[in-house]
Amino acid sequence: MSIGLTLVFLTLLQVYYGILALRFITGAGLKPWQALVPFYNIYIMTKVIQRPWYWTILAILPVVGNIMMVVIFFELMHMYRIASIKNTVLGTITFGLYFGYLAFSSDLKYQERDIKIIRKYISEGFASIVFAIVAATLIRAYTFEAFTIPTPSMEKSMMVGDFLFVSKLQYGSRLPMTPFSLPLMHNKIPFTEVKAFSDVVTFPYIRLPKISEVQRFDPVVFNYPMEDEYPVDKREHYVKRCVALPGDTLQIKDGQIIVNGSFAELPARTIRQFQYFVRTKGRLNTNGLKERFDINTGAGAQDIFPIRLLKQVAENQGRQLSRPLNIPQGYDDYIVTISDEAIDQFSAIPNIDTIFRLNYKLGQKDIPASLKVYYQDFLGDENRIFPPSINYKWTRDNFGPIHLPSAGSSVELTINNYHLYQRIIEVYEGHTFEINTPREQGGAHTFLIDGEAQTEYTFAQNYYWMMGDNRHNSLDSRYWGFVPEDHIVGRPAFIWMSYDKYGEGIMNKIRFDRVFTTVSGDGERTSYFWPFAIIVALGYGFNYFRKKKKGAA
Repeated sequence: MSIGLTLVFLTLLQVYYGILALRFITGAGLKPWQALVPFYNIYIMTKVIQRPWYWTILAILPVVGNIMMVVIFFELMHMYRIASIKNTVLGTITFGLYFGYLAFSSDLKYQERDIKIIRKYISEGFASIVFAIVAATLIRAYTFEAFTIPTPSMEKSMMVGDFLFVSKLQYGSRLPMTPFSLPLMHNKIPFTEVKAFSDVVTFPYIRLPKISEVQRFDPVVFNYPMEDEYPVDKREHYVKRCVALPGDTLQIKDGQIIVNGSFAELPARTIRQFQYFVRTKGRLNTNGLKERFDINTGAGAQDIFPIRLLKQVAENQGRQLSRPLNIPQGYDDYIVTISDEAIDQFSAIPNIDTIFRLNYKLGQKDIPASLKVYYQDFLGDENRIFPPSINYKWTRDNFGPIHLPSAGSSVELTINNYHLYQRIIEVYEGHTFEINTPREQGGAHTFLIDGEAQTEYTFAQNYYWMMGDNRHNSLDSRYWGFVPEDHIVGRPAFIWMSYDKYGEGIMNKIRFDRVFTTVSGDGERTSYFWPFAIIVALGYGFNYFRKKKKGAA
């Protein structure tokens, strides 16, 4: 829906509310026209129910407004003493029609607001819950939202079990695009497969003023671009690091990021992880790896994988390995995920015979046979790397160069970049994009956008490149491409809790060095947990003694 259509829809919606409330408004001695002026009529309703003016703003905002209009109509009915739980429920499930029916069919007599009568139907506790939901929805939609890190794609910078507050103010709060959504829910009702929203009406992308633009190497929360079955703001949330901005040229060479011709200098607190091929004499002793190198070895951990298990994995999948593993007798081969901080000490383990970082290139020959099987049978990057074309011989470790489009920039359309920009043109910017292959050999390809022949395309919005710090265990832009600007949600700001499911003992389950710390910043991570705990304790103590003193008086 365009901005123009959105304004028309909102105007008609306010007129609809005014028609439903017409007799409630005129019964209070006001003029009929006041009920029919869009947006102003909501203010008039707040005057009728003797509520503060700022309720008007709350009633107009997407998502929050749905709750507020139910509350307003309940209180309108109360002013005429026809409010009840039954009438409120019927009015809600009939999209307001029952409110209008009551207004036009009842003998209305306007009376003053009486909180005692309201409390017969709505307890103080329930009213507090409703307005807590309104407040939480406002905060969640426009300022900060709580997230958890579910996958290890950003280890060890942001870890599985980190509970974050993400600032939506940093890059400008994005107005909700699906106005008819259940509050405090994302795309599904918890524990069900039922959608928590209706996409019959969707609003266009509008962003409020921002504190800053997305900066290169910022950690960023965004909506996963590949979930076409959902509206943009209801797609799953991902968190990665923005390694390239609109207008940048990005390349990955032997696992190292190059932006605009220079190797990337990552900010403080960025801890990269890579997978390493490790060959040991005998088995690798996993005891103490967690304590010494923070390598997870418990059930379900993905940090260490014995390559000898590939045969068992293949059999479980009903297939056979493409070739023998050929692990030398008396040795064992592993794929181990290790951080840059720990690799030097890990390499010094006595029975390690060979260790090197994985650097996947198509057609590699000078690597151990077991690693070739791992690459060919289980990695398969060449089958799913971006873009989906055999013309690009790119892998997760050797990728690009690729240029990121910026709003207003143009690109010449060629057969070589058709697959690079196809999804942008068709999905993110909503055009049809076709290619006509020449009948004669050597003839030129013709590109049709919305049915018209074009030689170049001008991009409507900015695009970013997102990658995980855990380079070999991250589903990111290398696999699905560009992230549009309208998918940007916010910046991780604060870790308020961090739980390590692989920690042994209760004291090791909580990562106290991460609790109440900022996500980004210079120098060592500083926890503000104990200062916060002391302030809270002093506050409770002050209130306790103040109440005790009042009681004694």
